[in-house]
Amino acid sequence: MKNDDLSILKLGWSTFAADRHLPGGKHTWYEGTHEELLDLVREGWPRRKPGAGREDLTQVVVVPVEPHRFVGNTIQVDENTVLKAHLDRRQKSEDAFIRVSAQGPREKSAFASVVLYSAETLTENNGTRSGDFDWEVVCLLAGAAETEPMDPLTMARNMLEKPGGTYAPYSAREFAESIYFWSCRATAHVDKS
Repeated sequence: MKNDDLSILKLGWSTFAADRHLPGGKHTWYEGTHEELLDLVREGWPRRKPGAGREDLTQVVVVPVEPHRFVGNTIQVDENTVLKAHLDRRQKSEDAFIRVSAQGPREKSAFASVVLYSAETLTENNGTRSGDFDWEVVCLLAGAAETEPMDPLTMARNMLEKPGGTYAPYSAREFAESIYFWSCRATAHVDKS
């Protein structure tokens, strides 16, 4: 099957993304339906690029979409920002880590993109697929920067093939750009209820 023939490609949401990218949550969300977001992905599919650490369009792709109706999760940090740290984990099967979050206004979403994994890539490192899809949405990105680097901890999880990670060979420069970008930003703090 050709990777660019949208008439036969099946796109869907991963359970992982559907459970994380919820309105009012600590992650980026889209103020529309899942199907509306998939329509944006189909529209942007010809402009897709390889995901971080990837060299081609066969495993992980980042599809640019209109930022309208996206709410990002980053807060620009300054000396007056209230920071909170707590132990977190993305999924029960994954290692815990320290998450630093910030209280304050979220950065305006001037850019947005959707990260999708191929069916084959989803099953790496004991991963699972959420449906009979060729590509699944795994992450929504929206913010002030056109190319927001992946969080360095996520990059490390992937490169080291830790639980929940999907191997990718990131360069030292990619790590450095990620660390620098995230050194003055934090994810939005949301009280657990």
